[in-house]
Amino acid sequence: MKKSNIKTHLDTDKKNEKNGNIFFYFLLILMIVASLVGYMYIRNGKDALTTRNFAMKSNNIKLEQEIKFLQSEVNDLSRPGQIRSIAGEQLGLVNSTPQPDAIFVKKK
Repeated sequence: MKKSNIKTHLDTDKKNEKNGNIFFYFLLILMIVASLVGYMYIRNGKDALTTRNFAMKSNNIKLEQEIKFLQSEVNDLSRPGQIRSIAGEQLGLVNSTPQPDAIFVKKK
């Protein structure tokens, strides 16, 4: 007896199933890789913004300290006695109102 080439319903669509499965797995892997790449992109962006935020906060604290220091220096320099001493010593200015001189006369 010769073996006849009879195709059953189990043999007919095996090639088509393999092609469909490969395409399905390719799409599945592509979606997984794309989601991981997207996640890493968003995570790196968040980390960069967090680092920038910390740098700006530290810079803000330094500037606030400098403002306080400059305000205390302005308060110190705006005192009338300090203004007179700086005007006389560093700028060579004299008082505009003449100072009375005392003259002592000795009797013989």
